[in-house]
Amino acid sequence: MRTLVGFYGDGLEKILTIVHDAGAERAPAIFEALCADEFVESLLVLHGLHPLSLEERVEAALESVRPYLASHEGAVDLVGIEGDVAEVRFRGSCDGCPSSSATMQGAVERAILERVPEITTVRAAGVAPAASSSLRVESDWVALDALPTLPTDGLARLALDGTTVLFVRGEAALYAYRDRCPACASSFGDAHLEWPFVRCGACGGRFDVVRAGRSENDARTFAEPFPLVREGERVRVAIPLGV
Repeated sequence: MRTLVGFYGDGLEKILTIVHDAGAERAPAIFEALCADEFVESLLVLHGLHPLSLEERVEAALESVRPYLASHEGAVDLVGIEGDVAEVRFRGSCDGCPSSSATMQGAVERAILERVPEITTVRAAGVAPAASSSLRVESDWVALDALPTLPTDGLARLALDGTTVLFVRGEAALYAYRDRCPACASSFGDAHLEWPFVRCGACGGRFDVVRAGRSENDARTFAEPFPLVREGERVRVAIPLGV
């Protein structure tokens, strides 16, 4: 088996050499396209042929979720890598928000673990070791082939894998929340948008969709945001499992 794996590795290296030599000025774009494919990227990592360093690949994973974090006025930085552990630091609305700890941090961990198989643990800087052993929130990423159609009021409810999701269109971003008011437990079916707040039609509570669903009147109460990643016209939403 070791001989067979080595044979395929040598062949893959020769293919990359041919691409580099024959591709000339197009070679960097070809290598970038190869690394963008998850399957090919895994093969490159397996055989030690990936053109990017471990730190660069972790940064690329973080870059894929930074637009989502920025839409909630949050940010994340790579602190460092030690062995198979990556340490990150959250800033802005992603720091200290209980709703964020259950969703945004989980999205960051999943992005890193999917893109960088050498990393097995992601920890948040400044969090007690017992609580930071893993940021993972078990969830299922549901893909939509197109952006959801939102009416003029900027709100739409859509059932994804048995969970109703409230989509909110902002000035320059799209947000996803659980369709449940945290104050009265009612659906947001009769809610309306008073940017950047969503007002519950049942109890009148207002929740800031930019600041991770924070209640206007109670800093301890949050609507539940779902991680949302846009890839062109496609959208992926992380639906927590068993909740």
